[in-house]
Amino acid sequence: MDISTLENKARWVRRQILEMVVRAGKGHIGGALSCVDILVALYYGGILQISPENWEQPDRNKFILSKGHACVALYPILADLGFFPKEELETFGKNGCRLGGHPDRKIPGIEVDSGSLGHGLGISAGMVLGSEKGEVVVLLGDGECCEGSVWEAANFAG
Repeated sequence: MDISTLENKARWVRRQILEMVVRAGKGHIGGALSCVDILVALYYGGILQISPENWEQPDRNKFILSKGHACVALYPILADLGFFPKEELETFGKNGCRLGGHPDRKIPGIEVDSGSLGHGLGISAGMVLGSEKGEVVVLLGDGECCEGSVWEAANFAG
């Protein structure tokens, strides 16, 4: 995709974030908006190459959203890529829906449950250690970088 198309995708994701959070009456707007450009580059820019078609492949690339409270930025991208219907975005935050305030493995396209800050880097390091192929990308939040488990995982991974 060219830069103009990526910029349009990012604007669309930002709009979806605001609409979903306003409709639900809850959600983490700041954390979600802060990572939109990163997620758009990863998913649409040819970096991750994750799709519903290769989701079951053990050697696929993997993405861990360690700052799980920003999932409202990831859900529109996964829906746009065909992991689940876009109409499901309207259920975000409602009782009984699968699109909650933190990623859950029951949601197509979500690799691990996250939101307990400080765990994503350790999980990712373990995935790399146990895998022969495929890239693992993790997105950390600034607040969780103060957790001791992040530093232990960084030392281990290094």
